[in-house]
Amino acid sequence: MPDVPEPARRPRLRLLPPVVADVLARPVEGGDEAALLARLEQALAALPADERTAVVSAFGYAGGAVGAAVELGVEVEDADAITRNGLQLLRAALDDLDAHGAPRG
Repeated sequence: MPDVPEPARRPRLRLLPPVVADVLARPVEGGDEAALLARLEQALAALPADERTAVVSAFGYAGGAVGAAVELGVEVEDADAITRNGLQLLRAALDDLDAHGAPRG
């Protein structure tokens, strides 16, 4: 059987849609907005590549597990598991903050 070239993969990360950027840009009560966004960026950057792609696809672009599966080229169930793992890692990285981004005290 002749070798069939693999289709080119689409870039995994894209710019955030303006709607998502607007939500992220809202002021954070009781916390420093710039510091919170920097922490989120650091936490996302520290994720393994597949988990980062899954989380951004599923939640940043509101694609859910299907969107993550498309971006990763895996089955939906696998993408869902990778997304959940990425969220657990993000929660652990940001565990010292409350739901509003303020330090737990």
